[in-house]
Amino acid sequence: MAAAKKQKEPAQLLVPKADPRIKRWIVLGLDPSMTRTGFALLDVRPALAYTPEESPYTQATWLAAGSLKPEIPDSGLHSRSTLWQRSKALALYLREMVKSVAPPRELKPGGDFHVSAPGWKEKENDVGLIVAMEYPTPGNDFLVTLNRIIHLVFFEDGMLAGLFGEVRLFMINAATMRSLNGLVKRGNQNKVENIAKAYEFIDKGQFPQLDSDSCDAVLMAMMGRHASSVMLGASGEIPGNFLVSLCSAAQDVKGKGRNARTVTRGLLHRIEYWYRYERINFSVRVRDASNLKKSLSRVNFSI
Repeated sequence: MAAAKKQKEPAQLLVPKADPRIKRWIVLGLDPSMTRTGFALLDVRPALAYTPEESPYTQATWLAAGSLKPEIPDSGLHSRSTLWQRSKALALYLREMVKSVAPPRELKPGGDFHVSAPGWKEKENDVGLIVAMEYPTPGNDFLVTLNRIIHLVFFEDGMLAGLFGEVRLFMINAATMRSLNGLVKRGNQNKVENIAKAYEFIDKGQFPQLDSDSCDAVLMAMMGRHASSVMLGASGEIPGNFLVSLCSAAQDVKGKGRNARTVTRGLLHRIEYWYRYERINFSVRVRDASNLKKSLSRVNFSI
């Protein structure tokens, strides 16, 4: 008689606490690429009503989906020489698109270094922003550069972050996203499969022209959508495999020897993948070669 198959124990979860300050989230899903960058934008908020017997759940509205193709200017320069300009053009469009759906807000007069007028008081903002994007492939100069410029441009004008009560960056490995969505095809069939999967979440009648890049952005946005469910206290609505990936309590050891450290496996507990955008003070130490003294001066920045 064959031995009974051992039943797998359920994964232990450590679900982050909901953020009581934020009542709804705008989610921007991105599939960055210098060839064509896919984007998808949705609004996630608590359901208006549910019975006491039900767990809290959320409702999502897709606001936009598409892709951006940066043109190589006829400047006589090599395409690599215009990499940062084309990356900035992509980031500028995406930043202004997000600002167009941000809630109206009175921003601090004069920017970060201006002393506010007497009596001016910043109002609380209960709308958050999650930017869910593919973690750049290590060693791919194009993707790493584009990723860095998107991060820089999004917040360099001092306005975007000020329009939201909280801004979160969610970096997702492509392999993780594919595995969670059950995507297995390779080559040309890969994109056919991805588009079909994306249409399980977004309405084909409203967005009939998803391409091979915007479909991946939809899938990235869905990762952000699940993260927003956690932040709104509605983790019970998240499919099991996604919930485990986001909130697993398992402990893993990373690195070896003196560099070994223990981390919690769930993505929402990994600060390299899920982190808050906030201003941090940085300093630059300056050595003036014309000064006989070897001491360094310090210049401080808020970035």
